[in-house]
Amino acid sequence: MTLIDELFDIEREAYRKSPVHAMDARVKLILCLLALLVTVLLPYVRIDDQIIAWPQIFAFVVIYMLFWGLYFLSGSSIRYYFVRLLLIMPFGLFFIILQPFFGNPYYDVYHVLFSFPFGITMYWESLVFGISLFAKFVISLSFIILLSATTTMQGMLEGAARLHVPKLFITVMSLTIRYIFVFALVFQKIQSAFACKCFRWSDRRLPLGYRLNVIGNAAGSLFVRALDQGERTYTAMCCRGYESDSSMHFRKKPLAPAEWIFLLFGAGYVILFPVLVYLIF
Repeated sequence: MTLIDELFDIEREAYRKSPVHAMDARVKLILCLLALLVTVLLPYVRIDDQIIAWPQIFAFVVIYMLFWGLYFLSGSSIRYYFVRLLLIMPFGLFFIILQPFFGNPYYDVYHVLFSFPFGITMYWESLVFGISLFAKFVISLSFIILLSATTTMQGMLEGAARLHVPKLFITVMSLTIRYIFVFALVFQKIQSAFACKCFRWSDRRLPLGYRLNVIGNAAGSLFVRALDQGERTYTAMCCRGYESDSSMHFRKKPLAPAEWIFLLFGAGYVILFPVLVYLIF
């Protein structure tokens, strides 16, 4: 399965039926942003001489429990979650893996865990700090996956517009979302044409220069078509009266009482429970 196929799969997942899917996009956007903010801002607290920050671990568990509760309520696939998590995780792991090899500003004394050639040293305290960064990374990605799995792209735009996000951003993102699927369809047509001609870029029986030439021509053709489509789209928008201060219109939609209750409960849970964990422990 290619990344283009994954794009359509993500959007199909957002069209499921569940209480979380049916909820207003504004509620899910606010809860997701709150969860990200609280997770990132969780302090690294030391208690006496303890190396492991137990309050932070319990706070992570509290926030992660909220994610799993919402995810099970949405009825989304567990496989979907882990596949998305594994696909995105490599982008942040590089910085996390390097953490154990540098001194941590939270400690004055470091305990050497392993010593490697060329003066490379792994510290226990820095390893614990790297694990905490990994936990923050996983929890943040989890809430983003939950949002994308339960909210369509158009729904996110409508929710952002009703939250008074700048109209220029909404317009640009709307066009991006619309034409990223057009690009995906064109890319699939190119793949089908290659398959009909029995061409595969990984086929070692073909000369490398020939494969690169074919792929380069296809990429160049796709780029030229994208430019041409952009010009035609802009011309059509201008013909319909588009100006620099134009904006998309979304009708007003008040939140239902149940959505207000869920929003207040979720926001209170995300903010108060980690604070209580730190106060208790």
